[in-house]
Parts: sequence; structure tokens; C-alpha cells
Amino acid sequence: MNSSQPPGGTGERITRRSGSNLALSFICLPKEQRQAMSTFYAFCRTVDDVVDETTQTLSERQEQLSAWREDIRAIYRGNPMQPLAQELAPVVRKYLIPPEPLLEILAGVEMDLTKTRYETFAELEKYCYGVASAVGLVSINIFCCQTRAARDYAIALGMAFQLTNILRDVAYDLQKFGRIYLPLEECRTFGVLEEDLRKTVLTPGVARLFRLQYFRARHYFEKADRLIPESDRPHLSAALLMTGVYRDLLEKLRQNHFEVLRGPVKLTRWEKLKALRRGRARLGQVHEKRRAPSRIAVIGGGFAGSAAAFALARAGHRVELFEAKPQLGGRAHSYRETKTGTTLDNGQHILMGCYHHTLEMIEALGNGDRLEKHDRLDLAFVSSRRGRSVLRSSPLPPPFHLLGGLFGFAELSWTDRWAILNFPTRAKSHPPQAGESTQNWLGRLGQTSGSIRALWEPFCLAALNAPIGSADAGLFWEVTCRALFGTARDAAIYFDRSGLTHLLQPELGIFLEATGGGLHLATPIESFTLDSAKQKVTSILLKNGEKKVFDDFVLAVPWAAAAKLLPMGDRAQQLAASFLPGPILGIHLWTDLPLAPDLITGFLDSPLHWLFDRTSTLPDGHTGHLYAAVISAISDRIDQSGKELLELVLSEIHRLLPGSRNCNVTHHVVYKSRDATFMGSPGEPLTRPGPVTSIQNLFLAGDWTQTGLPATIEGAVLSGLKSAFAIG
Repeated sequence: MNSSQPPGGTGERITRRSGSNLALSFICLPKEQRQAMSTFYAFCRTVDDVVDETTQTLSERQEQLSAWREDIRAIYRGNPMQPLAQELAPVVRKYLIPPEPLLEILAGVEMDLTKTRYETFAELEKYCYGVASAVGLVSINIFCCQTRAARDYAIALGMAFQLTNILRDVAYDLQKFGRIYLPLEECRTFGVLEEDLRKTVLTPGVARLFRLQYFRARHYFEKADRLIPESDRPHLSAALLMTGVYRDLLEKLRQNHFEVLRGPVKLTRWEKLKALRRGRARLGQVHEKRRAPSRIAVIGGGFAGSAAAFALARAGHRVELFEAKPQLGGRAHSYRETKTGTTLDNGQHILMGCYHHTLEMIEALGNGDRLEKHDRLDLAFVSSRRGRSVLRSSPLPPPFHLLGGLFGFAELSWTDRWAILNFPTRAKSHPPQAGESTQNWLGRLGQTSGSIRALWEPFCLAALNAPIGSADAGLFWEVTCRALFGTARDAAIYFDRSGLTHLLQPELGIFLEATGGGLHLATPIESFTLDSAKQKVTSILLKNGEKKVFDDFVLAVPWAAAAKLLPMGDRAQQLAASFLPGPILGIHLWTDLPLAPDLITGFLDSPLHWLFDRTSTLPDGHTGHLYAAVISAISDRIDQSGKELLELVLSEIHRLLPGSRNCNVTHHVVYKSRDATFMGSPGEPLTRPGPVTSIQNLFLAGDWTQTGLPATIEGAVLSGLKSAFAIG
């Protein structure tokens, strides 16, 4: 718009009346640009209102849009008819705005005349491009952006804005206009019917559907942030201000648990002002350049690879996850047992409250309701000395939450209890030495034989899958600090309700697909293609012979598989090849009567270590009981037959739980995990690779990498997050 145009024209009046979030950002623009944006915004508002004017017939509204289409073309010839088009003409000429995005805006709003449902996101994406991304493409001309890269930024940011609007306005759009801007195939995936969107209370399926929309919008915000051309950043102040407002709105939707069916959730005037003030303060700051969005392959769908893929997709990258098995979870997966139809974990795993990263990921996926939570440490132990006794923490703050449990644990003497209570203080002043065994370290700290027998050795076997004579003391101390000497919440115990795989699936795959990536199950890879000169991986070769090209790669497979895939001689490859496997035996027992009165029973002075009551996971209508018996660090017995191992387990259960002798085992499954955990050479410092390899675009994840934790699900998740952070 030229400077001779009088203020307060049609465009500015329309913009002032709109009260739009977008119009708020114009305050930071110089006067000429502010007036130009007001005129352009008035055009957008006007054509959108044409479509939403329900008092007019369809043909009348189509005629008005046709008139606008003619006026847009006429602008480039110099003689538009409508007053607002006449105001828009000098803006178009001054800022060299091409006709294509203006016509795409008209095409986008016109879709609302005839289309009220979208089968796929690809269809919805076309609509969002017209009504939002094309708006951004015009805006960057008015902002005087100089780079071609600004175009990609405008497209991604427009998508983020429109997806946020769609989530906010679900009820309004449906009730007033009969429109649903949620892809129908995604509605079906979550079992959402149209009538569910007309209710005021969210069904579980609707909540999951809305979480997906939130995740997608967040992905586009992150993608846009990565695409900001630094040389154009000074020209994008209005866009950056508006980004702050919209991101606050999106997070408010999440914090309100997506309760949008009663009406739109909006920022208050004060919240908008805070967002704008915060944004203006950032405009003058120096910003670290973020890497551009990448196409990333994650190889391995265990908890490590899943965490890496989820973090990278949320951060704006396009991620494809490849898993050789037909399900996610890796060495901690679940499957359907054929005879009974029960979903079983391949081995009995539990989560604890100190698994902060794991629990955050499960909640972010929307799967927190698939966990069975027990809010404190509550373990029963049986032995031939004392029979049954209980170690139960209290809800008191630490360290008192454990104090009461120790006093009530009959397997301990007063001397044992005193040694345990002194353990944290002595451990801090006498930390483990590199390569020191847990047994040697506990001896240095003055732990009694009774405390070792009743507490430390069972805990070491459970946490590290290794006897105290060979378990690494540094890892033992780290996990002890978190689980036993953290907060009362950290000692809470979580079981999966329907299998470990279902803590990840199907939501992770849906989220990856929603952001342009994908999940490929039962798709093993054969090798990497390496450009030795550039020290870069260029592609992966799948077992089926297909070649896939990506920018970056995360290898998130167990150490033995990693040793075969990493380049020979690479330090990470050498370390992976040096690790030894730690086996675990699990036997699932179906019985007609209860074997034990407790959820978790530990066995002292016995080759059997734990018995877990998993009856709650039996399919509906199934009578009887289900238990999981576990023997950790079973190297000396792993090659025994299933019959011999079953007899061993049952004999120990009957010996220490006499009431179980009347039970009949109706079915059983023996599961031998030969490589359940990793270990180094006994007596030597355990050296583990970090996420960065000698190959510049190849990164590592896995519980065997350097996490500071033993081979736990939390260690796996942490490793995935570390690899995502290393990529940037």
C-alpha cells in the first residue's frame, strides 16, 4: 500500500472489528506494512465471511467468490471492481505479491461451500494450505522477506496455526456449520463416531483423537521454528509474535485436557498480552540456529527406538521407524498366547515411579490409563526362616517413607536395619570404584550379611539381573538412589494392564504417520550403505532388497545386532561386541486356585526369585489365576528343559508357600530370554558408547549405551532421548 492512502480504509476497519489473534501481531510492524497487512487480512476475513454467510444461497456465495476471483486477476491488469479489491491492488503491486497464493486462498475457502468432511489428512492438508499456508506466503512478501527458504517456513507455520484453530473450534464448526475438520480415517482408528463429537464430555477415543491433533500441530510449530531463515528473522517479527500466542493457545488446550466439545478454549486478554510481551522480549535476543527438519530413520522399535522416534517427530523431524518384529517393545514386548488368548509380556517387567522419562512418554502418548499403579513399595517375602514378611513403604516424605517399612520387615535384625539406614550417607562418602563389584562395595560400607541377604541381593538381582558378586557397584548405586532413596512416589510400582507393547502401540505409529513419517513392523534391515569418503551413511538396505534414503539414522537395536551393523573397527562396534548377555527365565502359570496372597512375592534363599500375580490381565470370562515366576541371572540353568525348569519353580513355590500345594497348574508357558540384559567382563570397568558415533549422521540408542543406568526400560527410554538430543 502506498503512503498516500488515507488511514482508516475499509481494510483497517474490518481488521479492527475482527478481534483476531492474527491482527494482534500487526502492532510490531512499521506503519506502511501494518496498513498493508490490515488490508490483506480484511480480504481474507471478507472471503471467509462470504462462505460462512448462511442467509445466502450456495449459488449466491459462489458468485461472490467468482467475483473476487475476477477482481484478483483484474488487480494485475489495474481495474478491480470492489472497493476492498481496489485497496488491495496497491499492496499487491508494492510488495510484488504473485496471484497464485491469493487465488489459492479463494480455492481454500471455497472448499467450505461443498466439503464438510475430510477422509484423510492429505485432503485436509490441501484445505489448510489454502486457508492458512497461502496466507503466510502472501504475508512474507509484505514482511519483505528476501530468501526462498521463508516460503517453507510460511507453509509450515500456516499449517500449525490452522491445526490449532481446528482443534479449538471442533464444537463450533460442527454445531454452526456442520463441518468436521478431523480426518475420518483417524476418527475410525480411535473408534470415534460423529455423535461422539456432538457430546459435551470426551469419550476415551475422542481424547486420543484430539491428542493426535495436538501432537500434529506441535510438530508443525517445531518444524516452522527449524525453517526460520536467520537472515529474514528481523522481517518476521509479526509472525514470531503470533507464533507465541498460538503456541500458548495450543498448550492451554492440552492443559485443559482438550475439553473443547463445550465450546472453544480461548486465551484471555491477559494471556494474549503476556504472550505478546514475552514474544517482543525475544525479538531482540540472539537465537541459536536450529538444524533444518530432517528425514530420519530409526532402526529398532524397542523402548529406546520408540523414545527416539517420538522425540524426533515431536521436534519437527520426519521419522520412519523400522522394527524387525511384528510388534513394538523390543526385548520388552508382549504377544498373544494362542491357547488361552492371554496377552503376555515376553518376560515379567515392572515400571517404578522413578522411571520419570518412561512415564512421561507413556502419558504423552495418551496411554497412562494402560498402567496399573501401586502408589508405594509393597513387597512380600517368603523364606524358610521367617515364613511371610512384608516390606512396605509409607506415604511419608523421604527418608521416613522407607524407615517404617524396614521396621516392619521381619527378615531384618536391628543391626541390619541400622546398617541400611546408614547406607546412603556412607555411600556418598565412599562411592563405588570403577569396575568394583556390588558385593565388595557393600562390604566396604559395612552392610551386614542379613541386610545383603534380605534386601540388597534381591534388589540387585531384580534391577541389574546379576548377582552381587559380579554386578557393577556404580550401576547398583544409581538405581538404588532412584528407587529406594528417592521420593515416596519414586518407589511406586506400575504394571502394564494389557501388555508392554500396548504402552506404545498403536499410538506411536499413528503419530509418526500423522507427521509424514511411518512405522514399518516386521521389516528388518540388512545393512547400512556407507560413504567412506564423507564418513556418512547414505541409505539402509532392507532384508527384502529395498533401499531407503534418509538424512540421519538412529541405530536402536541390542548390542549384538549393533555389533553386526556398525562399521568394523568403530569404537562403538568394538564395545558392543565385547558385551556379554545376561539371561532371565520367565514361566507363566495358569492355576485353578491362588498360589500366593500377594501381588509380588520375593523368594529368599531360593533359586526362584519372584512370583507376580498377573490375574488381572486374563481375558474377560477367563476363570482361574495367572502368575509369572522369574529367575534372574539364570546362566547355569538356562539350557535345562522346560519340564525341568517348571518342576524347579513349582517345587520352590510349594516349599515356601505351603498353601499352594492344593493348586493345579492348568497351563504354562516357559520363556527364556537369553539376552535380556548386558554385562561387561567381571572386575573390569564397564565402558559403554554414547549416542554419537564416528559416522557423522549415525547415532546410537539402547539400554546398553551410556545412560548411567542398568538394562532397564527407563535406561532404554533415556538413551532414545539422548540420541534425539544429539541429532538436534
